[in-house]
Amino acid sequence: MITNRIDWASLAFSFVAVLASVFAPSAWGGIAVGTSFSPAVIAAGGTSTLTIAITNNPPPGGTGSIAFTDSYPANLVNAATPASSSSCGGTVTAAAGGTSLSFSGGSLNGNKVCTVSVAVTSSVAGSYLNSTGTVTTTGAGNGTAATATLTVGSAGVAPSGFNAFETGTAAGSVAGVIHTKVAASAFGLDVVALRVGGTAVETAFTGDVRLELVDASSAGSCSAYASIRSLGTLTFAAANQGRKTFAGISEPNAWPNARIRMTYPAIGVPTLIACSTDNFAIRPASFGGVTVSDADSVTAGTARALTNTAASGGNVHKAGQPFRIDATAFNAAGVATANYAGSPAASLTGCVLPGAGCTLGVMTTGVWSAASGTVTATGAGYSEVGAVAMKLVDAGFAAVDAADGSTAAEMNIESAVFNVGRFVPDHFDLTAASTPVFKTFNDTTCATRSFTYVGQPFGYVTLPQATITAKNAAGATTLNYTGALWKLAPTGAVQTYTPVTGNLDIGLLGTPTVTASGSGVGVLTANAADEVAFVRTTPVAPFAADISLSMSIQDIAEAGVSGNGTVDTLSPALFTSIAFDAGNQIRFGQLVLTNALGSELLGLPVPIETRYWNGSGFTLNTADSCTQFAAANVSLSNWQRNLNACETSVSLSGRFNAGRGNLRFSAPGAGNTGSVDLTVQLGATASGSTCVGGAATAAVPASQSWLQGRWSGGAYNQNPAARASFGLYRGSKSLIYLREMY
Repeated sequence: MITNRIDWASLAFSFVAVLASVFAPSAWGGIAVGTSFSPAVIAAGGTSTLTIAITNNPPPGGTGSIAFTDSYPANLVNAATPASSSSCGGTVTAAAGGTSLSFSGGSLNGNKVCTVSVAVTSSVAGSYLNSTGTVTTTGAGNGTAATATLTVGSAGVAPSGFNAFETGTAAGSVAGVIHTKVAASAFGLDVVALRVGGTAVETAFTGDVRLELVDASSAGSCSAYASIRSLGTLTFAAANQGRKTFAGISEPNAWPNARIRMTYPAIGVPTLIACSTDNFAIRPASFGGVTVSDADSVTAGTARALTNTAASGGNVHKAGQPFRIDATAFNAAGVATANYAGSPAASLTGCVLPGAGCTLGVMTTGVWSAASGTVTATGAGYSEVGAVAMKLVDAGFAAVDAADGSTAAEMNIESAVFNVGRFVPDHFDLTAASTPVFKTFNDTTCATRSFTYVGQPFGYVTLPQATITAKNAAGATTLNYTGALWKLAPTGAVQTYTPVTGNLDIGLLGTPTVTASGSGVGVLTANAADEVAFVRTTPVAPFAADISLSMSIQDIAEAGVSGNGTVDTLSPALFTSIAFDAGNQIRFGQLVLTNALGSELLGLPVPIETRYWNGSGFTLNTADSCTQFAAANVSLSNWQRNLNACETSVSLSGRFNAGRGNLRFSAPGAGNTGSVDLTVQLGATASGSTCVGGAATAAVPASQSWLQGRWSGGAYNQNPAARASFGLYRGSKSLIYLREMY
């Protein structure tokens, strides 16, 4: 209920202004008197300025002292603030609420005019004919009284409130919505006066209403909202029927929660303050100046631009690792909206890389900070590999308008589309794709194998194979790491063998194969020719081999650009305690030859056997039924006496049996007595010659260095040797001391 005084600035009905100015005839050199009201028509309680004009007529001469008293008709009084004045000096007397105006002491010289004015009012409707009374002067005679009429209309109906809403709101509405507005873009709203109860428009309202744009984001009442800016005064006339459009509203800054505040009367002590029932946002027009950058491939920063859309070269950033986004919110005039402190989201519009078969990932922005209309996110991330086109969209800044029918186009703040890239996997995870099995004795054709010698290379029956999965920092597979974006090469593969006992020689490992399977997955397979061996130095007791293998891989293709780094394996494929197909015992062995003596008329067997170190000495390796040599592996030298070269030949073939071989010389024949030295060429190279089938031929290396011994001191890298004698006496069997060198 409104109980304060209502000051109407215009009338509820139309009046005809009447101005009657009567000038009394004056003598030559006398004065003329005129009077008027402005405005000549007011509403009850309104104010009008009463002006009395005194003109000094020629010939030039002074009027002397001027004086008059204007007594008003009944119910016409001086306003609460009379604001009386004179342009020719003197004293103006007009008390607030008084019924007259008195003037004395003023004067004029020459052909000039003196105006005396005062603000008057009336609370009673009617037509008021006012007479100035006689104007007297001491030097120019008297002036006849002049008259003017002031019309006072009845007061309009007082409204109970105001509202503001869109201009397209249906006629007769007392409430409506205000859609999202764009900063620095002009808009208009309709303001409506409300009847008591607020259920209908007060069509009889006339008067001036002050409008303001206010910030409604803080708690409080309408009158307590902080003013954003004054919009001016809206004057309602009777013809407006209580609803009038206020056009040309424009606010350059951004506000997430604004309202229109209406104050009546526009001037003086307000009797009614109301705000629009619907709050609304004034959003930036768009985002501009967008930059995406990093310090390096795993750190947000500003050192490098992330605009790379090439499949090779350039800056890359690891998927899921943080990078930086900066954007500035601008109004429709292209000026930054300093108030904007929103949190735009990333909206992906399409793949740039790969061009075909691309899977869009998830782009996140993280937390935004704001300063002077520019927002910065240092925790942005993208989940996939490649390059994408995207834009920034803030659909939340104008959230207050979500329920009022504002469209996404009205509410959303967007940037132009821009490219971001190139992204690479954060890391690789490898998992075992096979169960590898070592080849005991490195020979699957020997059915009785049960051990392998120290220093003897052994390969695989089943190769190690690992599945490679490219992943982002969160551990999800990067499906786009395929095709031209797949950069893995065999040179980036790493195979690490770890034995529980002993040391492994991995010098015989070949280059593995790397195969892309698609969708971020590939396969790493060990080389089919891969072999490892336990390092052979000094004798060790037999032990069970327990070997584990770790397989990993690196993408080193991007490392040539500063800040890119490499993409490494986070979780390698582990093959623990790899099994052997026929026994995992490892023995330190050596091949032993023994001197032989026999008739030149008979073939001569030469003792040859494999032995192993049992912890205290070498003993016959009865478990060895796999070792084999060829006759060409035995070199012959130092032919003595009547035994000439190749008068006897070597035969040696087949596998050993329980550690013993079948090395024999053919019978040299009658008269061919003598001796020959023999050496088994166990190394990777051979020296000397041999005799096979009666013909001399170069000795061939056996490449079985794991059976070399220490026959003359030093290291275990010496070939075994012996002497075969034909037709000679053995000599005494009496021995004083016999020692084998180990």
